[in-house]
Amino acid sequence: MGDGPNARMNLELYLPRTPVLSGAETARIMGFPTTEALYKARQAGRLPIDLFRLPGRRGWFAATPAVREWLQSAFSAGGATSSRPDGG
Repeated sequence: MGDGPNARMNLELYLPRTPVLSGAETARIMGFPTTEALYKARQAGRLPIDLFRLPGRRGWFAATPAVREWLQSAFSAGGATSSRPDGG
């Protein structure tokens, strides 16, 4: 994919234009089959980004820039070596 402006533009196709992603959005973008799988990876310390809670909202959330950085590093490293985020 590359590191130029076109690479960044292509990444934007995967990300909503919001500063915060829901757990479901984060799981989908990162390739987890369910939000439960995302939350279990977080509990086990295997999640490469931070999740946080928002006052008055249910569930966990991720900052869009953190997910963008993770995607960029995954693509610049030649893409994932596995079809699952847990390496299986």
